[in-house]
Amino acid sequence: MAVLLTKEQVADVRQKIREVAERHIARDGPQGASMRAIAAEIGWTAASLYRYYASKAELLDATRAAAYERFSNCIEAAGQSGADLWDKSRAIGDAYADFAFREPAAYQLIFAFEQDEKDKSPELRAAQARAADLMTRYVREMVEAGLLDGDASEIAHAYWAVLHGLVVLQMAGKLDPALPFDTLRHSAARLITRGARAEGAGHAARRSSPS
Repeated sequence: MAVLLTKEQVADVRQKIREVAERHIARDGPQGASMRAIAAEIGWTAASLYRYYASKAELLDATRAAAYERFSNCIEAAGQSGADLWDKSRAIGDAYADFAFREPAAYQLIFAFEQDEKDKSPELRAAQARAADLMTRYVREMVEAGLLDGDASEIAHAYWAVLHGLVVLQMAGKLDPALPFDTLRHSAARLITRGARAEGAGHAARRSSPS
């Protein structure tokens, strides 16, 4: 007779499956990763895996959603680190870089792969929307406080694009070793900040800058 698992046990098993799938998908891509290989690493047959995820597409979706949620948790915690908006923005940049290098497989699932919108589950769409909001919210607060001037979404996207580019280059070993990663990202953030800085916010921007 099959042993019935509790909801908590099922959730633990599904998490274990996602952890293994995350590494396979990041390494081999969504097309190259196979349910059979994922199951074999766990010590199962592919048939056992399908009891928890009906298809590879469903597993990919769930694994990406979980990666987004872990990323968002890190960004949200950093955003609650203090009342000073300049310090908060720097903490968010630190948390972003820390997550990327601590969880490179999850980072790849978030930013290196994409799915058709029609194929995404409501859970994945919600996880993506949460991450996007958190990556824009702190800039919106800075604009509302008069520290930055311009469209918050555009400024936030500029900060993200530069930081993401530097992360990818660092992961690929393409950055000049004589220029430390943190030095480059802070310099890039300062340049964006100078362009978006509101009149009268110069002194604060010089002592601290986002990311």
